Amino acid sequence: MIVVTICSCISMMFESPFRRVMHTPTLQIAEYVFVIFMSIELNLKIMADGLFFTPTAVIRDFGGVMDIFIYLVSLIFLCWMPYNVPAKSGTQLLMVLRCLRPLRIFKLVPQMRKVVRELFSGFKEIFLVSILLLTLMLVFASFGVQLFAGKLAKCNDPTIDTREKCHGIFRINVSVSKNLNLKLKPDEKKPGFWVPRVWANPRNFNFDNVGNAMLALFEVLSLKGWVEVRDVIIHRVGPIHGIYIHVFVFLGCMIGLTLFVGVVIANFNENKGTALLTVDQRRWEDLKSRLKIAQPLHLPPRPGIKEISHPMLFFFFLVFPFVWFVLILVQPTSNMC
Repeated sequence: MIVVTICSCISMMFESPFRRVMHTPTLQIAEYVFVIFMSIELNLKIMADGLFFTPTAVIRDFGGVMDIFIYLVSLIFLCWMPYNVPAKSGTQLLMVLRCLRPLRIFKLVPQMRKVVRELFSGFKEIFLVSILLLTLMLVFASFGVQLFAGKLAKCNDPTIDTREKCHGIFRINVSVSKNLNLKLKPDEKKPGFWVPRVWANPRNFNFDNVGNAMLALFEVLSLKGWVEVRDVIIHRVGPIHGIYIHVFVFLGCMIGLTLFVGVVIANFNENKGTALLTVDQRRWEDLKSRLKIAQPLHLPPRPGIKEISHPMLFFFFLVFPFVWFVLILVQPTSNMC
């Protein structure tokens, strides 16, 4: 069923607004196969575990409820198969709900199910780490407002340095590709157009208030675009102020985000029981794990032809299963009794 679910998810990847399931026979076949296999799976589960009132009923498990919901959505969509999908309609909602189908992989693969369970069981610790990061962001955002509020804005005319002079219009030249080989006359200017002067902040961020500062720091926390924030601060305020971003990246990313990984690993160890073991007990568990994967350093060779008894013993014990050999010897005796 894992293979069928993965193939169904792959078929959904080929859908587009111009090529939907109802217009593509190949994608329809994938939908039929998924619904048929899921019908067989649910029928076997219901016959084995029950639906409502048994201790291991399908409805009593969240994964079973999710399977039934995904099955009903897929079955309704397959029976309906609408050709028109208007915006903000029930048809569009039905197609959106089909996106829950990949969640079945988390239920079918035990290792992935365990990871999801550990994340949910460590929700309290993850919530505390999130509060810690938000508090750190709030402190740095307040500090950034005090340092950079109103200092990152500049005029779009590079010849203007102050806000009082940033008014009127100026001519901006247009870059022309070198492949065009345009040759200007001595009295001809470069191509360009007139634009108004505007005193504005950087396009992506600013530190004029705490809200905008926290949004900028959140982007820095993801390590996407933090170099741009640092370069703007260094260019418009001063090189020494670049330390502000580096300290936040160190505290927020190198320390704060690693706490999430630590929480998940701690939950794994607690559920496995290794967190409660002493040092010697943990070493003993590690030693047993290593012994399980250990291989013999030397395999005994097969006896030579000159030896009389050893090749026969080798045949009975290794080539021919010894259990079957004993069974052959015991069976005539048991028939005589």
